[in-house]
Amino acid sequence: MNRKTVIVGGGFAGRQACHALRKADTEIVLYDPRSTTVMLPALPDLAGGWVDEKFLFQSLEKLLPKNVRHVQKAVRSIDLDAKTLVAGDETITFDKLLIAAGSVTDFHGFDQHRDRIYHLDSLESARRIRDDFGAYLLKKDQPHVVMAGGGYTGLELAMSLFYRARFAGKPCRVTVVDPGKEILPFLPEDKRKTIQSFLAKTGITVLPETRVTGFDGKNVTAGDQVFEDVFFCWAGGSTFAVPELKGTLERLRDGRLKVNPDLSLPNYPDVFAAGDAAAFDQNGQMLRKAVNFSWYEGKCAGKNIARRLRGEQTKPFRPFDAGWVIPLHGDSVGQLFSRIWIRGKSGLRLHYFMCGFRNYNLSNFAGFARIAAKLFKKEAHYED
Repeated sequence: MNRKTVIVGGGFAGRQACHALRKADTEIVLYDPRSTTVMLPALPDLAGGWVDEKFLFQSLEKLLPKNVRHVQKAVRSIDLDAKTLVAGDETITFDKLLIAAGSVTDFHGFDQHRDRIYHLDSLESARRIRDDFGAYLLKKDQPHVVMAGGGYTGLELAMSLFYRARFAGKPCRVTVVDPGKEILPFLPEDKRKTIQSFLAKTGITVLPETRVTGFDGKNVTAGDQVFEDVFFCWAGGSTFAVPELKGTLERLRDGRLKVNPDLSLPNYPDVFAAGDAAAFDQNGQMLRKAVNFSWYEGKCAGKNIARRLRGEQTKPFRPFDAGWVIPLHGDSVGQLFSRIWIRGKSGLRLHYFMCGFRNYNLSNFAGFARIAAKLFKKEAHYED
């Protein structure tokens, strides 16, 4: 065996690819700087202190096939034409490559006191929000969360923090700042109005067509308003996780790589992309970023790499949309099988059940199953 298949990223897509390749005639090397993997959809709940973090992660060593070598380094550059990548100070050559590095927060060039801005794209960032927001609540009688970004991540995190403050006996002001004309524009008007009504009744202020233009480490300027001494969070979108990628390819605005039906890159038949790194066109629309799609894209890409290694024809990825839920702690909106609309507690229970179903072991599943059954009527898991 002298062929090397490199997988960049040990998330849902990368791990599934590893399992699909475990019997292939190739050396399999996974590059991921972390020793664990994390249940990303539950990060807002961890950030708010509602979920014990032990239910969100598992050691990669326990999840990967024995013949996969995990190199705990971040890939910072990929050259598709040279078939090399750089991780740390090492340059590595590959025969086959899967790019499944996920995504990271996109600040869109905003760099004022970025070290004081809270964002949510990892277990570490969720812990930081949980701990620092607890400290903020202790010193502030009138806490105020300013959220840059009114997408699903921004709203989930905002509501998680809002309810945590209320649980602690401190009514919390929340201001959501978003450059779009309206939040959640992909929703039908009646469903969007339902969520807007819930936010308004809860006391959440949404400022559409507004951008954050200043942050001095304590005070936020948005439009013509200045919000003083706030807990400032950024959820204004995500972008491709690898800093540098060289080659002839097409990308979306968020950095995702346009792929062929079999998830290979045009012009590069030995290179595939999956999960949040891939832009897959289904009937003229790009698949949204979602755990379910990442899971099956990784599996399909791994099988297609194995087919390439055997000299066989690859097969197209055929996505199945089981549905989605936007959990807002006290309400939800979602859709099953692109047909059935759900909301309220039913949506919340489904969200937490799915966080358990796609989790990494029986203990993690049981933890989320209990949350799905009880929701958060009597307890939170953080410590003040």
